[in-house]
This record gives sequence, C-alpha cells and structure tokens, in this order.
Amino acid sequence: MKRMKYKFLESVLDEIDKCVKCAACHAGCPTYELSFSETLTARGKIRLAKGILEESIGLSKRVAKDFSLCLSCLNCSTVCPPGVDTLKIFTAVRSHIYDEKKEGRIESFIHEQVLPYPTRLNYLAKLTGAASLFYKMAPKMIARYFPYAPDGYARVTPPLLRSSLRSRLKEVNKPVEKRTVRRVAYFSGCMTDLAYPETGVHVVEKLNNAGVEVIFPKEQVCCGAPAYFAGDMSTARKLAMKNREAFKNLDVDAIVISCATCGSVLKHAYSQILPDDNSAKEMADKVIDFQSLLVELGEEKKFKAADNSGEKLKVTYHDPCHLKRGLGVSDAPRLILKNLPGVEFVEMENADSCCGGSGAFGLEYYDMSMDIGRAKAEAIKKSGASVVATSCPMCQLQLTDALNRQGYNITVKHTADLIDQVMSARK
Repeated sequence: MKRMKYKFLESVLDEIDKCVKCAACHAGCPTYELSFSETLTARGKIRLAKGILEESIGLSKRVAKDFSLCLSCLNCSTVCPPGVDTLKIFTAVRSHIYDEKKEGRIESFIHEQVLPYPTRLNYLAKLTGAASLFYKMAPKMIARYFPYAPDGYARVTPPLLRSSLRSRLKEVNKPVEKRTVRRVAYFSGCMTDLAYPETGVHVVEKLNNAGVEVIFPKEQVCCGAPAYFAGDMSTARKLAMKNREAFKNLDVDAIVISCATCGSVLKHAYSQILPDDNSAKEMADKVIDFQSLLVELGEEKKFKAADNSGEKLKVTYHDPCHLKRGLGVSDAPRLILKNLPGVEFVEMENADSCCGGSGAFGLEYYDMSMDIGRAKAEAIKKSGASVVATSCPMCQLQLTDALNRQGYNITVKHTADLIDQVMSARK
C-alpha cells in the first residue's frame, strides 16, 4: 500500500477514513438523483477509493467512468456531517487514474500543449468558433448527425470569434476619478478572456468607477481547472506556478475574480497543488469575488440612489456551485440585484442547485448535463423572471443552452453585464 504509485492517493487517506457511511451525501447529488447508482455518490466513490488503495479494486473502465461522472459541485462536502473533503479525495483518485491511462488522450495534448500558452489557446478558440458557425447554421436534418444535437437541435456554443479580453484591456486600469481607494489585480479566466470579454471590461469599469485601480497582468494563464478536475496534476501544477509568478510581485490588496470556478481553484486547489509554496498561499488568501468587493465598497447604495422610475425588469439569480459552496458568496449578488434601479428581484426555487454545466462534464455527458439543466430551466421559468443573472461564464453558457432547448425566451446575463446594462440606461 506504500508503493510510490499510490503516494498522492495515500495523502488523502485521513479524509477517506473520516467517512462514516451515513449516506447524507445522497441528497442533492445531481448524478445520483438521475441514476440512483451508489457508485456515483460520494460514499460510493470513497469506498472505491479505499478499494483502490487496498488493491481489492482495479482501475477498470467502469471505475474510471464513475469518477468522471461527477460535476464537482461540492454538494456532498457541504452536507457531510463529519466534513469530509470529498473533492480532495476524488481529485487524488482521478490523478491516479489519469497517470495510469493518459497515453494517447487528446485531452492530455490540450492540457499540456495548449492551456499553458494563451496564444495557442486563442488560436484554438478562434478555430472552434469558426467551426461552430457551420454547426449552428446547419439544417435540422443534417444537425441531427452532429454531436450535442439531440433531435437535430444543436447546443448553444460559446461566442469565440470575439477579440479577447487581454487584447482589450490595458495592464494598468486607473479609476475614473483621481481618488484611489483600493488597488487590486484581476484574474479573468479563459472563458471571460475568450468568449465573454465584455464581462471582463464591465468588471474593470465598475471597479474603476468605485475608485479601484485594477491591474490586469497579461502573463496570467488558465487557472488550471480543466487539468485539475481531470486529474492532470502535472499540468495543473505548471499552470499554478505560472499564475503565481504573474501575481506574486504585484502590490495589490486583493485578486478579484468574476468566474466562480477560477476563484474556487485559486482559493482552494492551489494549496493542494503547491502545498509548501507560501506565494501560492498568499495568492489564495487575496482572492475575492468582484460582487463581494462592490458590496464591501458600498456600491449597492449608489445603485439604489439612481433613478428607479419606469417599468421593472424581473430578474432571478442562479448560484454557481463554486461561488456559493466554494467561496461562500451568495448574499452579495442578491444585495446588488435588489438595489439595482429598474430591477425587481425574485428568488427561484433551488437557486443553488447545480445547473449541470461543469466544464468537460457537459461535453462528455451532454444528455445527463441537459437532464440536470432542464430542472434548472423549469425553476427559472417558474420564477416568472425575464432575465437570470449568474456569476460564472460556464453556468451562463449552460443556462442559455438549457433554456433554449426548453424553448424559453429568457435571457442569461453575467451580473457584471446586467449592472452595466441597467446603470447605463440611467445615465
């Protein structure tokens, strides 16, 4: 059991042994509620992990699939009575599986040869965006032969043909007025950089308006989430080290994020990836969601003071898993939305349930992803809102796809974009 190949997996043995097998993790697990398979629950996966360590269970295709059939939504760790860090266990097992079976995998090439290099990633994004034009315009009779197009309805694809955020933003973005109350760095993440650059622009503009100087280091790379959740610890470590170097010498009060997953990875995963690195810990300690920073600065009071006349826009909010359960942020976005002029905020049922996106999960298991997304789309529809706001680009894409597939004409907006839309209309 002490062989080198189990070294990383053995590092989470204490977490494995904390599981009391109570089954509290069953409730709210998206994949279990669709499958009723014990091995898709946290309890089941922990028992599999123990079996792998004891060598009573081999790394079969079934075991590998069970560990990939997880949205990393953190629901199980949140409801766990003894507080087992389930994601830490799952990641260690995925890492073991990845190292044993990585040969010839396309994702290994993308992780190692694309993610650490922003220029290559930008080229890949543009090629994917160009290909998606034909994908989206193909007639139904042809589209039904495409992947992710059940019944001939192609999935919504990210708008990847826009100019990137890093080509739009300056490295130093000073406040509109000369008064500077804070100095922060901004970690945008790949989806904001390549698919939703206007979100990043709006984040920086809103912070500038609040008297915050924003540094946008161009050396930043992917946070490492795709590699980390796939178990590719080597690439995740390489990306973490690159970001550590990009941010460690900046004289800033905080590192602002507008992508829930990036924030959760920076805050929690880097300490696992680089356990003895003080710079990585200092970076993690500075992570803050942009909505929390706006509330900390009292910006919602300025929103409330604006002209509130005219017809109200009914808005609901979806809690990204990695924001609420990963970073503990849920009040700030609601406080902002409730104080935005011309907005009537309505709470949807199960606002913090997973939307089913989860990056690569939605690509590998699209049908299950849409089954989960359908429930979220129904809850949004039931709320009566015409707009659903969220704070994660992946959730934004997944919600748009799920609502579109259900035929619901409801707009999905990142909170930063909604703030800009509403406040610009009041000028």
